[in-house]
Amino acid sequence: IAQLRMGHAPLNKHLHRLKCADSPICGACEMEEETVMHYLTMCPAYERHRALLRAKFGIEAKSIQFLLTDRKALKYLLRYMGATRRFKAEFGELAPSPIAPKKKKKKT
Repeated sequence: IAQLRMGHAPLNKHLHRLKCADSPICGACEMEEETVMHYLTMCPAYERHRALLRAKFGIEAKSIQFLLTDRKALKYLLRYMGATRRFKAEFGELAPSPIAPKKKKKKT
């Protein structure tokens, strides 16, 4: 998530800049440069995977800022990333960690 926030995720546009990819073009759709925005909100190859984000968050699912910073969105973003398998080679299987229930404060 931090790499996506900083624009340093292992996506082709960034990798091409570092001379680690032959082309900045998205390998999934082969239509546009693979940027964070393209990967998260625009790539037609991942459209069906974005359905959960759209169903849960509506128009906010098109906001990179929302997806990368809103606490409620992060677990769904990880599910999206896991479903697309785009980062499997770099990070393995991605899935959100179970969120531990909040401890109730003792009344004094």
